[in-house]
Amino acid sequence: MVAMSIEPDVPLSTREVSDVETLKALSDPLRLAILGILMDGAHETPKVRTVKEMAEELAEPPTKLYRHIKQLEARGLIVVAETRVVSGIVEYRYRAGQRSLHMDPRIFNPDDISTDDALAAWSALLDSYANDFAVALRAGKVSFEDDPEHPGRKALGTMISAKVSPADAADYRGRMAALVDDMMANKYDPDGVPVRVFVSFYTPSD
Repeated sequence: MVAMSIEPDVPLSTREVSDVETLKALSDPLRLAILGILMDGAHETPKVRTVKEMAEELAEPPTKLYRHIKQLEARGLIVVAETRVVSGIVEYRYRAGQRSLHMDPRIFNPDDISTDDALAAWSALLDSYANDFAVALRAGKVSFEDDPEHPGRKALGTMISAKVSPADAADYRGRMAALVDDMMANKYDPDGVPVRVFVSFYTPSD
């Protein structure tokens, strides 16, 4: 085995998804799963994986991943971190192109993107979160019980449909946005606990 090149180790940052093509690249559950593998722990030490290694983690044949890998790479969501020669064949190893993603809500504007494209991306994100939750729940890693020593470990889940004043709606939305901004800040703690959050808020027009 001969290592050919390694991309410089650069700090990863939060990526603002503000274009339709990147949104479309995120509209597939398998591509999101690939990203999930590479972005897990990317705050400190980005993972580097070959297609074969990712296929093993996802229990999928490598041939099924290649097309998705190319689409993610084309949008810069993943990058080639290293190339090496193994038995005369060039092998590519990939890492995430960012430590976290933030969706610019303006890309869901019907003037900029079709409703079907927006729904496909949003559904893929919801499915990815639901799948992660299901895996953790089945593994006994989700608790709904109070734990005085670790209050942050108690899962919280609710779906609310209410009618409130415009001022209250603005206040709720502002506080949620502030919480998201706070969590998106670079507060990585190598000794901390993993947190998975999905936030959605909207007020249907009359």
